[in-house]
Amino acid sequence: MTGSPPAAQAPGLTALPPRTVEFRGARGGQAALTWGQQGIWRSTQWLDDGDPYFNLAWTLPVTGAADLDAVLRAVGRLVERHETLRTAYVREGAGEGTVQRVWREGRITVGVYEAAAKPMTAAKALAAELAATGFDYAAELPVRCAVVCLRGRPRALALALSHLALDGWSLNMVAAEWPRLVAGEDLPVPEWQPLDQAAFERSDPPPGAQALRHWRNGLASAPRSMFDFPEREPEEPRFVRYGMDSPAAAVAAEALAARHGVTTSSVLTVASAALLAAVTGHSTAALQLIVSNRHHLRTGAMAGPAAQDGLCVIDLGSGDLRNGDPGRGDLGAGTFAEALGPGHRRTLATYRNGHYDPSLVLAARDAEAWHRGADIDLDAFFNDVRQGGRWSGLPDVDPGDAGALAALRGRTRTFFVGAYSKVKAKIFFATGPAPSTCEFFVLVDTAFLPGRVAERMLGGLEELLVRAVSADVPLDRIAEVAGLDPVRRPAGWTRIGPDWVSLPETEALLRRVCGTGPAAVVVEPGDDGAARLTGYLVARPGLDTPDAVHAAVMRAAAGRTGVLAPRHYVLCPAPPAGPSGWPDRPRLTEGGGRVPSSAITALGR
Repeated sequence: MTGSPPAAQAPGLTALPPRTVEFRGARGGQAALTWGQQGIWRSTQWLDDGDPYFNLAWTLPVTGAADLDAVLRAVGRLVERHETLRTAYVREGAGEGTVQRVWREGRITVGVYEAAAKPMTAAKALAAELAATGFDYAAELPVRCAVVCLRGRPRALALALSHLALDGWSLNMVAAEWPRLVAGEDLPVPEWQPLDQAAFERSDPPPGAQALRHWRNGLASAPRSMFDFPEREPEEPRFVRYGMDSPAAAVAAEALAARHGVTTSSVLTVASAALLAAVTGHSTAALQLIVSNRHHLRTGAMAGPAAQDGLCVIDLGSGDLRNGDPGRGDLGAGTFAEALGPGHRRTLATYRNGHYDPSLVLAARDAEAWHRGADIDLDAFFNDVRQGGRWSGLPDVDPGDAGALAALRGRTRTFFVGAYSKVKAKIFFATGPAPSTCEFFVLVDTAFLPGRVAERMLGGLEELLVRAVSADVPLDRIAEVAGLDPVRRPAGWTRIGPDWVSLPETEALLRRVCGTGPAAVVVEPGDDGAARLTGYLVARPGLDTPDAVHAAVMRAAAGRTGVLAPRHYVLCPAPPAGPSGWPDRPRLTEGGGRVPSSAITALGR
């Protein structure tokens, strides 16, 4: 297999003749994608062909007196050591099956450039240029590289990598190996590679049973979407991302974590969940956490993507939403500090249960959607990328000294990161790797939240954390404290358990399913006393059982944010004289229409 040549040179660089590096690894082979690879692969397929969103630009310094040949040998040894750097991703046959195909041998073209000055700066610009073009996953090595020299001596390696090849954990591994490889050190061969991981994940019995139970329990208690309100006219580009650099937020998060016996990662997760719930009008927040899955020695030493999304459901309400009691329909009367302990336990459980078969979790989501009566939308994310989930170099400030903390806030800055036309997320919270400050980012889909909300959430996060150090912050005042405007739903929207629904839209959908015939949707108490939606309609051929009606409603409701299929269907022989007369009409049949599908049965539902 041959690596692609580097892109055109960045400014300030003089191109020298490129070099070809041949490699021959210990083995080649083919296997199904690992579960970690599947997550990245599905995301790449959601983008347009050639989109470089999942490319990583990276630079490595070259120190000491190594010459160009030594650096090129190190590049070859790096590719030989890590099978993920010589892996293609190939669709097999006409189905959707994709395999990882590891090439045992091949060559890679390495660009060589002379910098006028500041070789690391020039290498960073060159790496960004190399990463600006999407990879051909089936035909191209997932790495492009070039050496940047100063006065003929190599000083930096510019890299573009596919996220299918390496994740953040892997980058740190390679960074630690790189100077030793340049020095010619003989490193031990990695014992665990993605081919081995794929075999383990398909062992008998397969791993992940506990994680699947965690997902099923979380799906049952989560809102079916954090964004169950009308869409707005999106901005252009549609997705915007803002960042914040706040030493004060980091010091406050450390103080809260120490006081309540939790981690700073949990503090930031609960704060993000509380801000999102406050804006969207929910008492329960569902976030997908990016789980590194590196707690096992084997995966801890593997280069390649291992991360998967883990479901974290944090109850911030005053009622028990699992039993259908939504409280007041907003955040509960507790405090942010009181939410940290339970939120920490939910966060830890999520990180412990992040390794699972994606196909079974997708089936569980489909089963929950069928039961709930709407698509399950989990496009809200949190990613803590800090090494070990902590800061190592915070300023020495007493968080109990209000004046000192206020002065530290004077160093906070917020900034615009970028805008994107297509991202598979409606909101994405993330930390940055900086060790001496809370580097924090928020991306929003402006079809649901204005771009300015992302920037306000950053200031709101800092205000929430700093204020919580010295005072109780009631959960029902989070929006006010953070300076956020909650979403306003139009008349006709109501809460059913953890979900918001537009009664007029749902009734209109049921009527369309009935061929514009008479139908009604009303809120009634269910058998357990909790509020439920009941759909009344006249039976007709093809729609003469609750099962048939529910299937038709689910097809029509796909992708809709404002509708929820009735929990109970009543089929009548004829309509009433007036809209309020449906409950008194004779009934042909009634029921929930949720006969277990084959997928639900397979999951033991």
